[in-house]
Amino acid sequence: MDEYQDIKELLKPQRTIGASPALRQRIRAASAQKHSIIGTRWWWSAAAAACMVLTVGAVALFNGKGSIASSQSSECIVYVAGHKTSGDAAQAIAEADVAKMEQFMRTVAQQNAAEQEKVDQFMQHKSSEK
Repeated sequence: MDEYQDIKELLKPQRTIGASPALRQRIRAASAQKHSIIGTRWWWSAAAAACMVLTVGAVALFNGKGSIASSQSSECIVYVAGHKTSGDAAQAIAEADVAKMEQFMRTVAQQNAAEQEKVDQFMQHKSSEK
């Protein structure tokens, strides 16, 4: 019977188990970093959406389909570095900006398509391994 009690004593926990303050701090830091990455992704998504809205609005405005352009005179006015410009020079500046925005959106779409292709290839490779 004495052996049984000795074995029982040996199997009891020798100390309480818990996370150390250093481990808790590392977990808090990792969690905060994860949240900041999510926040960064949200800002990039918001910036891309804003660019898209600006592009669509500018295209609608310059094609004469927007209610603002059709209700007012057809004169183009832009502000460059705080100075008002109008007429043909303003039209050229606005068209150049729209072209830059459209090129940016095409580049983003191409990069998204390339990334999606990589994901599809990875998923196809993973499914063929099973």
